[in-house]
Amino acid sequence: MVNKTKILSDLSKMAVDAASTFSGIKKEVNTIVRLRIDKAINKMKLVKRDEFEVLKKMVQKLVIEKDKLKKTNKKSTRPTRKKKKNRKKRKID
Repeated sequence: MVNKTKILSDLSKMAVDAASTFSGIKKEVNTIVRLRIDKAINKMKLVKRDEFEVLKKMVQKLVIEKDKLKKTNKKSTRPTRKKKKNRKKRKID
């Protein structure tokens, strides 16, 4: 009976150790895959999604600001008239 409980105890310990090992292997594989994907992205000079979203928001703000400046510029500038120079014509006799 003592042998059976010792064997079961050893088996359960091995199962726990195996689960821990597989968990560590999973983390290691995830890390390796992530590094390779990042390397491929950098090699192809692609932009990550979060960087793209930040740049997109910046461009949208700039477009809105440009439109506002155009509107205020149109309101503030009036069409200018060309000034006529008063030149006296000389009569040549």
